[in-house]
Amino acid sequence: PQCGSVPHQTPCKPWLIIQQSLESGEVVWQRGLCTKGYSICHGVSGNAYTFLQLYQMTGDPKHLYRAGCFADWCLSLPKHQQLQPDRPFSLFEGLAGVAYFLVDVQDPSKAGFPAYNLQL
Repeated sequence: PQCGSVPHQTPCKPWLIIQQSLESGEVVWQRGLCTKGYSICHGVSGNAYTFLQLYQMTGDPKHLYRAGCFADWCLSLPKHQQLQPDRPFSLFEGLAGVAYFLVDVQDPSKAGFPAYNLQL
């Protein structure tokens, strides 16, 4: 299969995408929680989607556990109010994105990053 619809593009190698995704997920986990806040754009919720996607790709419950750890942090938002974004209620910078992520954690097999999701 082609990666995209342009004929001259490099053929997809799903195994390579999965391998590189797993390596990236390890980096996200090792570096821990973002210090910029809870948003999808710059924060914890966005990084947590790494683990939801990895869970969908591999079925490994380790990734679901990791997403849950990030969700626990998001559920303690009152402790993190000093990390107020410019648009506190927007999808990508604010609480709407956190809510979207928390709904996705409840049904991880159907989770998808807002407005974009990788299908292999």
